[in-house]
Amino acid sequence: MTTKIPSESQPKEEISLENYINSLIFDLLYPSESDEKIAYFEMQFSTSENISLANFRMFNGIRPEAIIQEIDFEKFFAPLVKIEDWFGESEKKWAEESMKLKQILSEKLKDIRILKVGEIEIDVYLFGKAEENKWAGLKTKVVET
Repeated sequence: MTTKIPSESQPKEEISLENYINSLIFDLLYPSESDEKIAYFEMQFSTSENISLANFRMFNGIRPEAIIQEIDFEKFFAPLVKIEDWFGESEKKWAEESMKLKQILSEKLKDIRILKVGEIEIDVYLFGKAEENKWAGLKTKVVET
């Protein structure tokens, strides 16, 4: 999937969704008890149907006994886009990039789901249908004690 991305020195150019997302998450950490990198994620599963939890487990190597909790899109982005009074320029830029990421994901992905897998050290997957039944999104880790 390609999308038009504005460049400061050039007219809009076509780049892949993966490359654009990677440019937005390059320095982005997901805040929790342990701030973790956010990575681009593609599921090796192609279907036009919504992905069942059983298929999600199977195609991502998740044990059947692992606890999975679904969370809301807004809740996932809340700690990323929140701007505090004490923020400096780098924190404000971080929140701005997070808003761009939120917008591009909501525009380019259909049927978005966010699944938290595990307890304490939790893998978080945000994914949706991108194009041609390809499922893509983000993966990170949060620590909740």
